Amino acid sequence: GKETVQNLLVLRFANTLFERSWSQRDIDHVQITVAETVGLEKRADYYDGVGALRDMVQNHVLQLLCLFAIEPPNTL
Repeated sequence: GKETVQNLLVLRFANTLFERSWSQRDIDHVQITVAETVGLEKRADYYDGVGALRDMVQNHVLQLLCLFAIEPPNTL
């Protein structure tokens, strides 16, 4: 959910348990699964023009990947 994604930075960088083990030497690979249970509803026209793959990958999946791969910020 949206709240979980927004809390990734806090979970990762403010929690010392995760911060120490969240590095390239400790993580082998990352899998992001997109399992959307909400139907198209009022987004059908948008999906017809843009496409579901472009919307999901460009706007959501790459954002998740960046949050996982980002270097620690100087300040939160």
